[in-house]
Amino acid sequence: MMIPEKGKMNPSVIAICCMIVLTVCAGCTDSAPAGIRDDNRTVIPDTVSPTSSTGEQVYGNIVIDVPEFVQHWKPDGTCFWEGRIHVTNTGDTPEMNVVIRSYLMRVADDERAYVDSKPFTRINPNEPISFVSQLYGKCDEDYYIVVKADTE
Repeated sequence: MMIPEKGKMNPSVIAICCMIVLTVCAGCTDSAPAGIRDDNRTVIPDTVSPTSSTGEQVYGNIVIDVPEFVQHWKPDGTCFWEGRIHVTNTGDTPEMNVVIRSYLMRVADDERAYVDSKPFTRINPNEPISFVSQLYGKCDEDYYIVVKADTE
């Protein structure tokens, strides 16, 4: 191996560094499979027939609003659905030990494919809470979303 002149970089070192950077960056993208653009992404439940619990759901004094869940593809070929969930206590007293569960339900057999649970020890009156739920499933299956609140 030749030692480069002082102040000059060896081209093979530059090429190796570029390959390392490109390899690391390839795992950091959230891209759809070939032939699918961002505007083709599926919004669940708008594309399936079973009733999903998007929109506003009421469980006693707990009101849950789920605008939509959007499908995302990972570089490893797997998929997840992500949605922002808004929770409000409309009552006059705190709600204690509330668990908000998001279910990814398979259309073919109405079975749960994935569950995401978010516990809250206390939700004060008129306290708005917002969080993101991610549900993992197979890219080629049809799903719908159910979001429920369990309270003590």
